[in-house]
Amino acid sequence: MSKNKKYQIAGIGELLWDIFLDDKKLGGAPANFVAHAQQLGAKSYLLSALGKDELGQKAMEELQCLNIDTSGVQLSSIFPTGLVIVSLDSKGNPNYNIKDSSAWDQFEFDITQVKIASRLDAICFGTLAQRNPVSQNTILKILNATSDTCLRVFDVNFRQDYYDSKMVFQSLVLANAVKMNEDEFLEIGTMLSFSKNHKRGLQSLINEFDLKFGIITLGENGAVMASQDDFCSYSPKSKIEIKSTVGAGDAFIAAAVMGWLEQKPLEQIIQKASDLATFVCSHLEAVPIKQKTEIR
Repeated sequence: MSKNKKYQIAGIGELLWDIFLDDKKLGGAPANFVAHAQQLGAKSYLLSALGKDELGQKAMEELQCLNIDTSGVQLSSIFPTGLVIVSLDSKGNPNYNIKDSSAWDQFEFDITQVKIASRLDAICFGTLAQRNPVSQNTILKILNATSDTCLRVFDVNFRQDYYDSKMVFQSLVLANAVKMNEDEFLEIGTMLSFSKNHKRGLQSLINEFDLKFGIITLGENGAVMASQDDFCSYSPKSKIEIKSTVGAGDAFIAAAVMGWLEQKPLEQIIQKASDLATFVCSHLEAVPIKQKTEIR
């Protein structure tokens, strides 16, 4: 990245509070993604909605403390700020109970989003925020408002039953890059009749949808990444004590997007992305305090 270039990156979709047994953390994949992108040197925007309530006010304050641009966050007087009840198993893997009819389910397309979308170098979106027709329509319009050069990353994030093959196909058509975990890759392979082999399956997705790259994250076993003319894998050499995997995938894709924009080699991209995801797994927070922007 040149010294004068600050990449403009947005996350679009769910913005909510993760409610743990004895604590709450601001979350949602797009929010975690832009928080990490901001840490990595981007100018980050969040496109979503909060309720005009106490949790919405606290969320806005936290986003601003992280230096995330909130001009694309709408405030709803009808729908509340989103909540997710999170329980962790013995390995730190989360189970989510996602509350319905939240503000982020109902955010609408507006001129502010058009202006932000038109200047972006990269945007990241998933499936969860497409569970409601209102927010899905907004997401599709925002993606169509980006420039031809914008990196549009489909970060799959299957949750409960809030997705189907039509949504996945439409998202891959609009995207020019995809990231998924092993289970999501296998499920998409079944949906679209692709090989379950990592290399062949990724190449099929890239060719079928004209993608710039595809990534499969493999948990503690690292990740694989393919572009139109390259393929590589990375497995961390050291193991850590996993406290929580919440937000690890969001950190991974933030680092991968920055690495791609900076035209780094694939091997370097997934190594740095895996290392950041591993760091997140060693903490309970999706954006660990060590990574947060210092507030002076």
